[in-house]
Amino acid sequence: MMEDITHLERPIDVQILLHKAFHTLSLRVEKLAADSEKGGDLKKFEDQFGYWVKQLLYHATTEDNFMTGPLQQDVARDNESKHVVLVKNATDIIEFVGKGDSAGLEDSVKAAMFTLDEKQHEDLVESANDIQNILTREMGQDKVITRTRRHLYRKVMDMRILEFDHFENEEVFVIPLIREQMAGNQELELARLLLIDDTADDPRWVIDWVAKELKPSERVLLQELEDSFAGISAAAD
Repeated sequence: MMEDITHLERPIDVQILLHKAFHTLSLRVEKLAADSEKGGDLKKFEDQFGYWVKQLLYHATTEDNFMTGPLQQDVARDNESKHVVLVKNATDIIEFVGKGDSAGLEDSVKAAMFTLDEKQHEDLVESANDIQNILTREMGQDKVITRTRRHLYRKVMDMRILEFDHFENEEVFVIPLIREQMAGNQELELARLLLIDDTADDPRWVIDWVAKELKPSERVLLQELEDSFAGISAAAD
């Protein structure tokens, strides 16, 4: 469990609140993936995973455009490259789930095709589904589903670890650069953009989610930060 957050020294420290919210959400999704190994419905997992990806995409895009974009150091480019890797992992998982309960048979299908003689290979290479059907019949549908869910859980766990490592590096290497290079109002505006989506029908969809994932005392910090956003327009006038 992450430690309680008791204060924010600077507006950019909103990242600590955001990372804690992501920590809670991604662990919840991972647990749903683990529970699915028992053969349960994947719908709840898919809904929560989709929401995780939606939040992660907005967060990464906002960081790339308004946080690391203005920075000069190579560490900023590295941070952006990590976002690409995270999105690729998320896309792979979405595709995996979309293949249904035979997705986990891909490696077994390749192995089975490799053992076929040349004539059989020519006949079947264009239709891996035929081999999947044979394997499903031989292994039993329950084992096929279990294998698929086990692979899914491992993929989600790998993505969660990647996310945790990325946020940790961001806090150690990127946030200090923000403190050094951004003016106060620029930093405050970045915090606002990370929490408020000006382009959405519901601009508060990010900040409201973050608040739900935090403890009451941390919500107070979030509210105090939001209250300070009014100072951005006031300073501009």
